[in-house]
Amino acid sequence: MKQWIDELGLQQVDDPGIDKPVYRKPFDGRIALSAELENLISVSLREARDKRKLPRSKLAPLLGITKQVYGRYENGVSRLTVSRLIHLCEVLDATPEEIIAPAAPYLWGETETKAVLLLATIVKLRTFDEEILQDIYSLLSRIDETGSDSGDGGVKVASTSATADDRE
Repeated sequence: MKQWIDELGLQQVDDPGIDKPVYRKPFDGRIALSAELENLISVSLREARDKRKLPRSKLAPLLGITKQVYGRYENGVSRLTVSRLIHLCEVLDATPEEIIAPAAPYLWGETETKAVLLLATIVKLRTFDEEILQDIYSLLSRIDETGSDSGDGGVKVASTSATADDRE
């Protein structure tokens, strides 16, 4: 267990929202506690709804709840379940990244720069059709992580010509 904790860079914290010590991953030298994460997700929900110009009174019935119940999610009074988060993404036509990334960018990269780049790449990838995505996947599959001994920053790019197997 200690090896797992060390490999992931987890740190033990006493989170007032959880009655036992837990292990969390720091990002930019700090660890967000559960209450802060809930607050940030609440803000993301409100921003996603506002971006779509959808009032609570119209959104809540689509979720099968009252606007007061939905308001508790946006105000951080009630915690979202994963299934409710998925339902919100469906109804708002939002991506999980749009809702979760502001609260936990470290899930997308060890540094802020890497997280921003990966999230921007995901946004761009979502705009491509299936054929272009297949080409991108094929290209990425050919990139060989060779380590630092190659003298080219650790990445070697192989041939990029597509084969029949790549298209299947």
